[in-house]
Amino acid sequence: MTRLNWIIAAICVALGIGGYLLIGKPGMADQPMAERQAGLMKKIREHPEQLTPAETLSRLEATVKERPDDPQPHFFIGEILRAQGRTSDAARAYQSALRRDKDFVPALVALANTLVELNNGAVSPEATRLFAKAYELDETQVRSGMWAAMGAAQAGDQEKAEQAMRYIYSRLPEDDPRRDRFRAMIDAIGQDGDAAPPAASPETPEPQQE
Repeated sequence: MTRLNWIIAAICVALGIGGYLLIGKPGMADQPMAERQAGLMKKIREHPEQLTPAETLSRLEATVKERPDDPQPHFFIGEILRAQGRTSDAARAYQSALRRDKDFVPALVALANTLVELNNGAVSPEATRLFAKAYELDETQVRSGMWAAMGAAQAGDQEKAEQAMRYIYSRLPEDDPRRDRFRAMIDAIGQDGDAAPPAASPETPEPQQE
């Protein structure tokens, strides 16, 4: 499956578990409402890979209308748009999610990553703020904490960057393989106050514990 297929499948699972009954937009095939809903939920349960991006988006847009205060549909719309390469549109969708819940961690992380992409890999002050907030709300978001520290380093605040790295390092379990990477980055900041820690893609998977 492609990344977009995986995203659609994940959305289907999330919406199915959440109990959404998504409806089609005007102009779709003329079927009774209940029949369309039942058919979609069956597809979500049995064949989520067959749901097209356009079909998924249309259902999410309908859910936005039904649940105007829910950040999740906006976040999911952003995920699809980003997978399609529509990065600026994805950023706006994540911002819409955060207007509904400013502490919605998935949207905080996704918007920060998107801003890095739009800024050619540089961590802007806004991206730094978003990464830092995501880590503050959820300390399992270690990569967000790392990127917040990198943003501080890129902005020239080496002391703040080192403090952030040391804090994250101190919170990692002794057997966490990421400790070696953080130790190297802390050393790099300490050895050369003018150098930012080595960059990496926001999407690069972290090493996992055994």
